[in-house]
Amino acid sequence: MPDTKSIAIACMSGSLKGVFAHGVLYGFEEEGFKADAYACCSSSTVPTTYAAIGEIRNQGFGNWNDSDDILSKPGTSMSDVVLHGIELYSPRVIEKLQDKDTSRLMIVCSYVNNAEAAKLTRGSSAVTLGRKLIIQGARHISEWRDKNLELHVFDTQSEIEDLKLNTDNYKEVVYATTRMLHGWHIPATINGKPYIDGSYTCLIPVIPLAERGYKNIIAIATEPGDIYEDFFSNKPIGKHVNESNVYWIKPDDDLKNLGVDFMKATKEGFERVFQYGIDKGKLFLSSQTNFLL
Repeated sequence: MPDTKSIAIACMSGSLKGVFAHGVLYGFEEEGFKADAYACCSSSTVPTTYAAIGEIRNQGFGNWNDSDDILSKPGTSMSDVVLHGIELYSPRVIEKLQDKDTSRLMIVCSYVNNAEAAKLTRGSSAVTLGRKLIIQGARHISEWRDKNLELHVFDTQSEIEDLKLNTDNYKEVVYATTRMLHGWHIPATINGKPYIDGSYTCLIPVIPLAERGYKNIIAIATEPGDIYEDFFSNKPIGKHVNESNVYWIKPDDDLKNLGVDFMKATKEGFERVFQYGIDKGKLFLSSQTNFLL
């Protein structure tokens, strides 16, 4: 059980909008702040893992800028963007993942728990299902999710061997947590089992951190307003979960107004949102000294 004074950070999904979370974490590291645990989902995963090893300032910015070039090539999808980033940035994280100075790291994924549903997540049917789930998510209809998906938390400190995040499964987990069905054409498996994006079962892993005993949780969102538990939920996460305090960092407006939307962004937009995240992170630290001491 973590010490009650320990601090954890949860980072939200958001496809290309994850550059905001990257900026916040970068700002934290510039100010010398590192959490005891990090939990992430989907596109926030690569910068979060670099924050966990204490080297986000060494990660670089190329993966965001490369996305537009990759997507402009015929036959590519967000799968290619993510796999490019994994190959670019995974070696250093894998090298440091089990070091004593590396913070606890959790990555959430959605396990597809039956063969019939798993078949639908592959090939042309995946896009159709993905678009259907977007509509159901907007209407808070969770029937398909409830029947076919389970939240799995891959954790460097997991006592369940199949859910332990390690150097062998790291790349598979990082890809799986990003795989939205409507825009990723390459299926995801972890240890041979089918998975899809963590967002379907957990948009931002605040609750998993609270369940593991972290009393102070910094939640970095990629959207303004209320943030919900998962893709289908109509239940917002507040400032308290069980006995844990939740401290939110959110953009003040939709990031698409700064040039970064879910699946499309300009290089100038990436730079603006990244710097905006840095500024938000530093402002947060300067205003929350009460629990950071």
